[in-house]
Formats: sequence, structure tokens, C-alpha cells
Amino acid sequence: MKIKRTIGSLSFLSIATLLALAVPESRPVAAQCVIADVAVQTAITGSQKPAKQSNQVTMERRGSCSGNSSVSVGQQVQVGGTGQVVQQRQSHHRIEGTSRNEAGVQGPTVAIPVQVQVDVYNAADRLQQP
Repeated sequence: MKIKRTIGSLSFLSIATLLALAVPESRPVAAQCVIADVAVQTAITGSQKPAKQSNQVTMERRGSCSGNSSVSVGQQVQVGGTGQVVQQRQSHHRIEGTSRNEAGVQGPTVAIPVQVQVDVYNAADRLQQP
């Protein structure tokens, strides 16, 4: 009987140890702050002058920051016509950290600027004009 009890106790102890190792510590998860700015400017026209496309983005970051984001997506599309296309976009992001860094995340805010500018000449637009 003693052998069965000892084996049973060891089995229970082994299972308890495995469970303690398998259960993660219950702290909240937080990541660094992220700024993402995506701009798409598209012109498909019969204009023989190139499109004037501008995208001005500023991203201000101060201090350690965690668990926050600033995201902007802008799309400008011109299809058809024979006049010159002017597309302008401005975007401003600002994230500030705090003196309380409860998550313990250290490091800079991640900045992701994406800019796509497309200018396509479509001769068919000129044929449709009277």
C-alpha cells in the first residue's frame, strides 16, 4: 500500500509541477506604440501633363510609449478627363509617452509611412472629347 501511495503522491506532484510551468504568468500584454500612415494617389486620365501629387506626413513621437496607435489611410482617385490632375494630402500624427510605464516596454514608437503614387496616361480619354 505504501508503494502505491508514494507513486500516487509523486504522480500528483509531477502533474502539479507541469501545470505550474505550463500556466503563464498573468501580466497584461502590451506592445510599443505604432504610427501607420498609408496614402494612395491615383490618376488615370488623358492629360498630357503629369499629375501633381504630393503627400506630406509628419510623425511626432516623444517618450516611451506602449499600447497605443495612430493610423490614417487616405485615398485619392481621378479617372477620366484631359486636364492636369492635382492631388494634395497632409497628415499629422503625434504620440506622447507617459512617465508611468506600467507595461515596462522600452524603445521607440514604430513608424510605418506608406506612399503610393500612380499616374497613368489613357489616350482613349482624348478620343472621347468633342
